[in-house]
Amino acid sequence: MFRQLTMISCLLGIAVSPMLADFGYQEKSTVTGGVAAGMLKVAGVFSKAAREPIEAAVAVKGNRMAHRSNRHGSIIDLDAQTITQIDLQRKTYSVMTFDQMKAMLERMRQKMKQNPNGNQVSFQVSANKTGNRKTIGGMGAAEIILKMEMQGTDQQSGQQGGMRITTDLWVAPAAAGYAEIRHFHRRMAEELGWTPGGNMFMANPQVSEGMAEVYKEMSKLDGMPVFETVTMSAGSASGSGSLLEMTVEMSGFSSNPVDASLFEVPADFKKVEPDSRRMR
Repeated sequence: MFRQLTMISCLLGIAVSPMLADFGYQEKSTVTGGVAAGMLKVAGVFSKAAREPIEAAVAVKGNRMAHRSNRHGSIIDLDAQTITQIDLQRKTYSVMTFDQMKAMLERMRQKMKQNPNGNQVSFQVSANKTGNRKTIGGMGAAEIILKMEMQGTDQQSGQQGGMRITTDLWVAPAAAGYAEIRHFHRRMAEELGWTPGGNMFMANPQVSEGMAEVYKEMSKLDGMPVFETVTMSAGSASGSGSLLEMTVEMSGFSSNPVDASLFEVPADFKKVEPDSRRMR
């Protein structure tokens, strides 16, 4: 889910024709509050790594995109039409072709359609400029509030439930070369109907429709996200009742040649079968 939210913010770039240039930046995600943060604190020292900020490098080099943290890496190759997942702790990796991905997503869609007791989900999406401005990382940034509200009804019991995701985005003028990120995401969506940062939750046709509305709203906005605060809550709950509160900070935007090792699997890593739960 974290990567899904960050992917949404990446759609704020400016659309241009493909230039096949290098572009990279750093990303830092930190859980700051909500029920999830409380659970991590209760777990104590055994989850110290889980409670620490997740720092990662994101890079595009030609027709390949890499995302690399100290635990996990992914490489998406549009030419080879493959998605490589790397487990840096277990020293393993897997490769899934685009055709395999399409088949897996279609199987899940069909299975969900055949479930007569599934939930009916509706979405409301909005993206509003507040007019607020401040300097972040030396760049002038404007505030945009993105809200996505989901309401679901269980077909069997009739019970209703909901969730609200509010993202407070600070958007600066796009750095030279940043359009490569948005262009790559758009090409992935055209190939698969799935984008870097997506997950199996997106296989639900109803969720996909809701996310399509998010993309539509974001396409109206120009710029580059430099900081965001995400709050996820059940129903209309907020503040201390939130399920999750986190921040995502983007920095170090550069169109200089990116580190080629981000796009390589270490030679001593063992190849394993793909794990669909770890798509990013």
